[in-house]
Amino acid sequence: MSETGEWVDLVAADEVVPGVLTPVDLGVGSDRLELVVWRDRSGRPCVMDARCPHQWSYLGHEGVLDGDELVCASHFWRFGVDGRGTKVNVNGRRDVKADITVFPVAEVDGRIRAQVPVPPAPTPEV
Repeated sequence: MSETGEWVDLVAADEVVPGVLTPVDLGVGSDRLELVVWRDRSGRPCVMDARCPHQWSYLGHEGVLDGDELVCASHFWRFGVDGRGTKVNVNGRRDVKADITVFPVAEVDGRIRAQVPVPPAPTPEV
């Protein structure tokens, strides 16, 4: 993800419990940005898009954490903290799938913040 956008306060750091996804929605209507916040095994926060790129499943409710990966429970696509998408086949081989957007994140003063895109300004009617 390019480092453009605005740093936005998302959630209190103590609300992001290891092993649990925390859904966070920003904005309203068509400009809404759906995110999930979680921690990897070392405790570092991760903020990523809450929609699986496969069939748009909402990972805030259909995602589970497996170590340092978020797994979409709909079709078992897996996403690392870097956003790389894979799926493990029945023989254990990892097949490359579509990636998911991961946003720059910082934990400051007990809060988790992420750098997210700013919605476009409305176009004035002529």
